[in-house]
Amino acid sequence: MTFQFTNQAENILENILHGVIVTDTRGRILFWNKADQEMFGYTEQEMLNRPINVLLEKDSKIPFKKILRKCSLSESVIGRWHGIRKDGSLVWLEVRAKLVKSENSNPDYCVITLSDIDKLKNTENRLDKNQAVYEVILEDISDAIFTSDEKGGILSVNRAVSEMFGYEKNELVGKNLKRLMPFPFNESRDDFMESTLPAGSKKIIGIDREIYGLRKDDAVFPIEVVISEIRLEGDRIFAGVVRDLSTRRALERKLIEIGNDERQRIGRNLHDGLGQMLTGIRMLSENLARKLNANALPCADDVQEIAEMIHEADEMVRSIARDMVQVDFEKSGLQVALDNLCKKTTKLTGVNCELMVTETVEIDDHSMALHLYRIIQEAINNAVKHGKADRVVVRLSRNDHHISITVDDDGVGFCKDSEMGDGVGIQIMKHRAAIMDGILEIHRIDESVTRIRCIVPNNHQGFK
Repeated sequence: MTFQFTNQAENILENILHGVIVTDTRGRILFWNKADQEMFGYTEQEMLNRPINVLLEKDSKIPFKKILRKCSLSESVIGRWHGIRKDGSLVWLEVRAKLVKSENSNPDYCVITLSDIDKLKNTENRLDKNQAVYEVILEDISDAIFTSDEKGGILSVNRAVSEMFGYEKNELVGKNLKRLMPFPFNESRDDFMESTLPAGSKKIIGIDREIYGLRKDDAVFPIEVVISEIRLEGDRIFAGVVRDLSTRRALERKLIEIGNDERQRIGRNLHDGLGQMLTGIRMLSENLARKLNANALPCADDVQEIAEMIHEADEMVRSIARDMVQVDFEKSGLQVALDNLCKKTTKLTGVNCELMVTETVEIDDHSMALHLYRIIQEAINNAVKHGKADRVVVRLSRNDHHISITVDDDGVGFCKDSEMGDGVGIQIMKHRAAIMDGILEIHRIDESVTRIRCIVPNNHQGFK
């Protein structure tokens, strides 16, 4: 059987970049162009009238007779398979085949176009390999890693995220990151990442930020997050690395407890040891002064003055001891202790300090009560000493989600860059709040009021 194109058609097929093979319905090659020769290494004379199976890898999953059978049924065939060159090497091919019906009772034939996709396939293989390595690394790494869109929609999570938060992967992908954050941090966060990172903002990009995570069982725990922004075809993708700070916070709490124990020991020694000694010396001095005075002996006034100075030192030591000894919350509770603190502040400083509580707030955890007490104590001290306030208002409240304390004062306030803003007292307050998985905010409400606010979640895992 002869097979001929028009001269113009043959010229076009000979010069296109894709290989073109024409076979009869049995697979015998009727046409072979130059691109076929470059692709396989066979000349036209070597391939004409030969079965096309010589070009097919023996172990191919797509037998060529299947392609021909589909062609005979007038079905288009599209696929990829390995071809075999004249030198025995393999080449990846993208194949398209279609049956062409002949006119005038001539036999039908199959037109096959071939594209060399060896480089493309190798690239795909490398990408698949890199993807597999990437997935293995992500799955085995100890840090929890997630990706999200700019609205906080979770795109992917690794195994560490599932273990840290207690969710299966399919429970998180497609959901919002606010699911992993406790109240009030997740409040009104339908556009979580967008509200956290407005367009162009670098507020937390590349910076470690300590926030709080929410497990599936509603336990709140401290986490450290560093977020990177990736621009992908105009879209903003965010990759976050999360570390659980629970162990670190537990150690910090232990250190605080050890410090409190040592503080109490020193306070008791001051009160029971040095305080008692000073009391004894004062009594002896006063007794000596009376004897000298009764006998009209000189230096009686000097001895009396010494006795008064010892009395002042004794009172100072006892005051320091009282401040160092841990506040007893077990008998009176935090609310009563704060009320006494406010009354003492008013008496000693003349500043009007009052406690406002809408309803009774009971805190069973002794460590939490102590941290809250110390925060308020330091806030009041700052208002009096640095703010020169005339009035200080302490508020204590609790709801289903969190405990809140606020200290408002009408003092002069302070700049965040000032000594007070960066002072040890403020840093200790923030540290105490962090130990309770809470947050501490300091800001100027208006021109007349400075507010220090501490929020601690009820369901944190650190104090139970």
